[in-house]
Amino acid sequence: MKIVVLGAGALGSILAGHLARAGEDVTLVARGDRAEYLRQNGITITGLAEFNTPCSITTEPKELSEADALIVAVKTYDMEEAIASVAHVRFSCVLSVQNGVHVSERLADVFGEANSVGSMAFFSGEVASNGHVRFTVNGGFSVGELPEGLSDRVQDLAVMLEGSGIESEAVANILTLQWSKFVAWAGFTPVAVLTRLGTYRFLLDPNSALICARIMREVAAIADEQKIPLVDSGVFPVEAVVSGSEADAVTALNGLGAFFEANAPEHRMSALQDLEHGRRLEIDETLGHAVAEARQLGIPVPALEMCYILLKGINRYL
Repeated sequence: MKIVVLGAGALGSILAGHLARAGEDVTLVARGDRAEYLRQNGITITGLAEFNTPCSITTEPKELSEADALIVAVKTYDMEEAIASVAHVRFSCVLSVQNGVHVSERLADVFGEANSVGSMAFFSGEVASNGHVRFTVNGGFSVGELPEGLSDRVQDLAVMLEGSGIESEAVANILTLQWSKFVAWAGFTPVAVLTRLGTYRFLLDPNSALICARIMREVAAIADEQKIPLVDSGVFPVEAVVSGSEADAVTALNGLGAFFEANAPEHRMSALQDLEHGRRLEIDETLGHAVAEARQLGIPVPALEMCYILLKGINRYL
């Protein structure tokens, strides 16, 4: 396959680096100082994997003409401009590793529904000050046809990604997985930003875990109204949090905190990383969409809405 990865942040670099190391035909679209650094030094991955590899880098997406797959790895607030830069390219399928549950719709608007593939990324990392990328979680990358189903192309994608070192699978229920991940992400992100704590720390604290649980349960109600079933997402105990009592939910999140402390103590939510680097928070296209959808459906989401308002206030000064 010929692959284009759009965006050279942590996830884009992890994907492009693993694919390049595996010998795949991959081009990474980067910009500015990051592009020049990668051209001169290659992609260096540390943490769960340790390697350096050269990779084809371009700052001129207009020079691209045809590829099998596009993987979008930019922030959601940069998505419109980014995908417009490659809208002229003929792709067999396009997918995203971005946060949120509406990105596939935006890809379909540009590249067509027939070329849009659903995906759910549960892997993470962080770009260090020296340009290296610390790979912190390799919990799975699921791909599937929308709104449901399997096909040769999603199975081929999963095999290719799995072979490169990114744990991957083709699934028939991609909407369920996307929403299940989003329920957890929506609960964790505002708490991480507001407490400025690493993931295991706010999950182990009973008070911050309670806020996580309340937000997760509110977002789960949006999925339920749309008849989208939820399941555990990676190591996230989504079912236990949204279906039992609040006390059971906190216990489940405390258990997840213990898991992160033992297995990924350096893990921090990407929004917390952005805050610490003075970068705009990715909230309007994610939490904001959830708040708007809840209002449209008549679902009360007081914890989510309050946290969203607070994060908007923080965003104003970044």
